[in-house]
Amino acid sequence: MNKPLISVVIPTHNRENLLPRAIDSALKQSYPNFEIVVVSDGSCDNTDAIMEKYCSDSDRIRYISYHLAKGGNYARNTGIEAAKGEYVAFLDDDDEWHADKLEKQYAIIENDDNIGLVATGINSIQEGEDFITKFIPSAEYDASKQILLRNCIGSTTTVMVKKELIQSVGGFDENLGALQDYDCWVRLCQITRVGVVKEPCVEYYNYKSSGQISGCTDKYEAAVAYLEEKYKILIERLSEGEKKERKVYFLLLLAKKAIRNGAPKLARKYVKAASAIKINKDVLVCWGATFFSVHAVNKVKSILRSMKK
Repeated sequence: MNKPLISVVIPTHNRENLLPRAIDSALKQSYPNFEIVVVSDGSCDNTDAIMEKYCSDSDRIRYISYHLAKGGNYARNTGIEAAKGEYVAFLDDDDEWHADKLEKQYAIIENDDNIGLVATGINSIQEGEDFITKFIPSAEYDASKQILLRNCIGSTTTVMVKKELIQSVGGFDENLGALQDYDCWVRLCQITRVGVVKEPCVEYYNYKSSGQISGCTDKYEAAVAYLEEKYKILIERLSEGEKKERKVYFLLLLAKKAIRNGAPKLARKYVKAASAIKINKDVLVCWGATFFSVHAVNKVKSILRSMKK
């Protein structure tokens, strides 16, 4: 029996130097039946020429290009709409998949009809650092409440989802400038069960000067406020303890973004707000991190992780 088609959606914007690595990692998938849909969101570099060659070399690849840029959410939604597969998997243009990623995800989703979304672990790589941070999603089978407390699934580039499900929840919210992946997972987790490949299947790259959304603290501030209002009804159903847990998580998320963006005073403001709600290990670690460089913090994390092995 033929395995179902999986559509790989790659949104891109002016990443001619990084895009080929992402596409090549998708082309190397051991899963046999897939297509690649690259969506150029107003790119004005050499992306069109690069994609012309890829499309001529492989009938697996389709290319959509438009101007002016409308943002990553619009690009992903365009890719979802164009996808011919039963499943959609997302790959950011600056990341890279392991060759068996889709195969491992399909093995999980194939064995349980209740699972409509499968995430994987990642190796997080910081530009200029000599170590890798491993992240494994903590999502439970029923993550409908857990996802309200924290992003237990991870980044867009790890997820494979049934196309009909992501379309039924409206895809990615084009009003959001950050946390668009988390927002989509909140809605999906209310209607489907979650599977997790409990090992890294993605090389997730963080660049210091690439214009990544993760580098913009103000966009995160706006997104957190927006989501608080958007999911007000769901949040109200949480216990008081769960509401506090959620609040602390997002305050520390903002603090970590501020630390990364070289704004320690802003980070301390958020950590102080978190400590007024609850003092735990994460709060104390984040407070200490505001007094050191990002490089120093990452180095300490690396040493501590190596000691646990």
